[in-house]
Amino acid sequence: MLPRLLAPAAVLFLLALAGCASGPGVALLTYETEPAGATLYEGGQSIGVAPQERRYAGDPQTGAVRTPEVTAVWPSGAKTTFWTNLHVGDDRITTLTRPANAPNLAMDQENAARVTDEAKRADARAKADVMTGQARGSARCKAQQQSGHVGVDDCQ
Repeated sequence: MLPRLLAPAAVLFLLALAGCASGPGVALLTYETEPAGATLYEGGQSIGVAPQERRYAGDPQTGAVRTPEVTAVWPSGAKTTFWTNLHVGDDRITTLTRPANAPNLAMDQENAARVTDEAKRADARAKADVMTGQARGSARCKAQQQSGHVGVDDCQ
């Protein structure tokens, strides 16, 4: 009888822990830019090229989160700044859009195409690495490795 009573309590405990996956008192915000490829700055320091995910601590009493200002700067020099209010547990995405009246749009569009192509190549390499890892772990590759005769490239 006692195990039947403990099972629901254990499930509730595990569910409560799952809600803390991003950390206690934290809100997540992913910054994207349009066009892609702007460098992001927070507090005057570069945090990298968009997209970037940031974690912000919330107020312990209210759970409120006010993000710092983040500025997106494109290669043309165009910039825009953004901040928002979040709540602990939020997981949001925001897109910082290049000002329409800023000059040299073509420069930023060319940069966006380059950044997008690089991201696609990186994704393809990561996918190939995963597939190679899976192949090396297959029974076929393990048998080849144990026999000392590796005849298929994906097993090496």
